Amino acid sequence: MSVAGDDHGEIRPEPPKTFYEGVVDLPGYGDAPNRCRAMTPVGFCEEGHTVLGRSSCGTRYCPDHWRDWCEDAVVNMVAQLAAYRYAQEMGPGKRLCHVVASPPQDRRYSARSLWETRSEAYDALEAAGVRGGATVTHPYRTNERGDLLYQTAKENGDLADGTGKWRFLREVSEDFEDLTRYIEAAPHYHALAAVEDVDGEAAPGGWVVKRIRTFDAFHPRDQKAYRDMAATAYYTLTHGANQQGRSTTTYFGEVHSFTPSEELTATMWERIQMEAEKAVKEIEPDEPVAAEEGEGISAGPDECPHDGCGSEVIDVYYLREYLEDDEWASKVKAAGRGRERWLRLKGLLYWWDEGGDRPPPSVQGNEKKLRNWLEVKGESVTPESRQVGLSAAVMGD
Repeated sequence: MSVAGDDHGEIRPEPPKTFYEGVVDLPGYGDAPNRCRAMTPVGFCEEGHTVLGRSSCGTRYCPDHWRDWCEDAVVNMVAQLAAYRYAQEMGPGKRLCHVVASPPQDRRYSARSLWETRSEAYDALEAAGVRGGATVTHPYRTNERGDLLYQTAKENGDLADGTGKWRFLREVSEDFEDLTRYIEAAPHYHALAAVEDVDGEAAPGGWVVKRIRTFDAFHPRDQKAYRDMAATAYYTLTHGANQQGRSTTTYFGEVHSFTPSEELTATMWERIQMEAEKAVKEIEPDEPVAAEEGEGISAGPDECPHDGCGSEVIDVYYLREYLEDDEWASKVKAAGRGRERWLRLKGLLYWWDEGGDRPPPSVQGNEKKLRNWLEVKGESVTPESRQVGLSAAVMGD
């Protein structure tokens, strides 16, 4: 995987003056849109805990689902680049490089100029020999404090294998404001670029254009080549610029004007898209896999999130089968707060499987209220249940 984020400090030791902090952030640091706030049934565990998740919005702003956006963007990017490379004649024309373009330092960069300067980046890249490619706008780089914290954790053996600097700094930061302790504004533009040789000296005055690395040779059935492109694209997108109404990634030059459906056979274009998706899905094997539900994608954990449990999550599809198992039912009821667990499971089944009442929006967006609602609904469908007012249960502790 490319480590371009680390290399940029060597390209530009001192950052230019900027004033877009607080306006431009990174993917995953916005507010979840209304369509993904509602909780949905995901499943249950062997111990009888109900497991809920949120419908994936697939937007780059959402703290829960920005990686879904990232995956989709990388699939499209890799497919477009792979199709372009396939269409080129054998030889250097198929070469793809990771290139960084850094703008002049004698300017002040606002949020508006950060995006407008991207067009100048295209010109600088093309002047350096790039025919076209995909770009990702980067507003920040890690600072000395972030670099030192990461290096210390690495030397102490505190990092899981493959954990990069940006991922680590995200994990140790509570929110974007906290993350700003470890980063500094420094506009630059990453490109997965179609280029035979990069001539940085040909770039316009004040611009620095540098090749980071050359990607693996391309063949349409070689997964290694797809994974190589996908890894770098994914990495650059995780800390690309995020602002409402602006595109984090764009195409330029020959790659922008290239239309795979017109230049390739339908069979080859379908093959390339399939290989691109496969490569992207293999990038983050530790990320939770989304499960399909009737109303879209429901993001839920693989293990039960209840304190001290950690049992494997069983898909809600199998809930009726488990509830009808007398031995399992007895075990759940005999556990601590067993009646509460049982009633919530009954309420979950009523909601999901039997087309029963749906929780009101004010309840479905609040996990605590929703669990109380499930318990009351479970009582309402259980023979000889004690009567409890729904509004009291929803609003109570």
